[in-house]
Amino acid sequence: MGRAAGNRDAWWGLEKNRQAAQVDAAAHEREEYIPFEPAIVADTDEFLVVDKPPFLPATPNGRIVANTVQERLRRSLGESEIVAVHRLDLLTSGLLLLSRNPATRARYQQLFQNQEITKEYECLTVMPDDWHAGESREVTLLLDPNPAEHGVKVVETNDPARAAAKNPKLKLAHTTVTFLGPVAADIGDVLASSRGGGATSASIPLHAVGCGCGHCGSRMQVGHWRLQPHTGRTHQLRATMDWLGYPILGEDTYGREVRTQEPSASAGSAPRYTPQLRLTATALAFIDPVTGERCAYRSARNISAPADVPTTVS
Repeated sequence: MGRAAGNRDAWWGLEKNRQAAQVDAAAHEREEYIPFEPAIVADTDEFLVVDKPPFLPATPNGRIVANTVQERLRRSLGESEIVAVHRLDLLTSGLLLLSRNPATRARYQQLFQNQEITKEYECLTVMPDDWHAGESREVTLLLDPNPAEHGVKVVETNDPARAAAKNPKLKLAHTTVTFLGPVAADIGDVLASSRGGGATSASIPLHAVGCGCGHCGSRMQVGHWRLQPHTGRTHQLRATMDWLGYPILGEDTYGREVRTQEPSASAGSAPRYTPQLRLTATALAFIDPVTGERCAYRSARNISAPADVPTTVS
């Protein structure tokens, strides 16, 4: 039996966990096991903060039910009331806040609705040629959340606020973008996917540390960014970086045509977990609405390297 299959069988095997999760047992048999696990960062009476890996959905989405952060925590902790109070994209890794008490859940949800929580992300792109290290810019965009194509669309306008007032469907997205400087990162999965998709290595302006040839391995010098969203729009950060001309490495929707297959809920399919989007929710800070204490958490995830994908060993 493979290692991943063994983990799956042990994880799904406890009947009390299935009952706590309130998930149809058929979903467990139908879905492909996603070989990533969330790590608990904070454990309180009212909430959990976990470090979500890429490719593991935060919540059930109709096709994937059992293989989500929310359902795995419900089963492993034996609690049926654990609910994520905000979103992280499937491909985005990092900190996720979940409520475990229905009586106080709305108070934590309101932190996000009222913009009373500080969120910080980091991402990697190709090296920019029009930013200097430490430079910050305030970026306000107008997003169309329902374009014909996948993802969101940036609506070009000289006055985003006025345009949003005229068309309620359009959403303002405000982000503080800071270029932190160059960093050495292992992006071999991004390069391999790009080349496999028909692109040549020469078409990707990335270079190994200390070398400008672009053909010398997977450890490259890339741009390191901090993103501080002040609104919570779908794909806000990914669309913002693409609009700036620096789509996030591993991107499957914006910028380069590098497509990542979403893990499938259908048995028999073989989802792949590469390339990994180099976007991580690195920090959360807020005043606990129940205790009044200031809470601040940081992810231990290393954005300069892809998350390990467990291998199946026969």
